[in-house]
Amino acid sequence: MATPPVPPSQAAAGGNFEAPPPPAMQPPGTDMTGICFRDQLWLNTYPLDRNLIFDYFALSPFYDWTCNNEQLRMRSIHPLDISQLS
Repeated sequence: MATPPVPPSQAAAGGNFEAPPPPAMQPPGTDMTGICFRDQLWLNTYPLDRNLIFDYFALSPFYDWTCNNEQLRMRSIHPLDISQLS
C-alpha cells in the first residue's frame, strides 16, 4: 500500500505542525450560519486521523488562530499530546 504524501504544513516544517497562513478572518458579528466547510481535495489526499485533524481544521474559515490548539501547533506540539500539556 502506498504511503500518502506528507501534508504541506508538515512537509515545510519537517514534520512539525506549522500551519499555512491563516485565511481571512470574518469580522465579528458576521453571520456564518450558511457556510459549510469541506476541502474535498485535502480529504482525497490525506487520511482524516488524529495526527492530521488539526491541520484540516486550520484550513476552515471557522478556525480561531488565537485558540489553545494553535498556540500548541506554533510550538510544534501536537494538541493531543497529553505529556506536553500542563
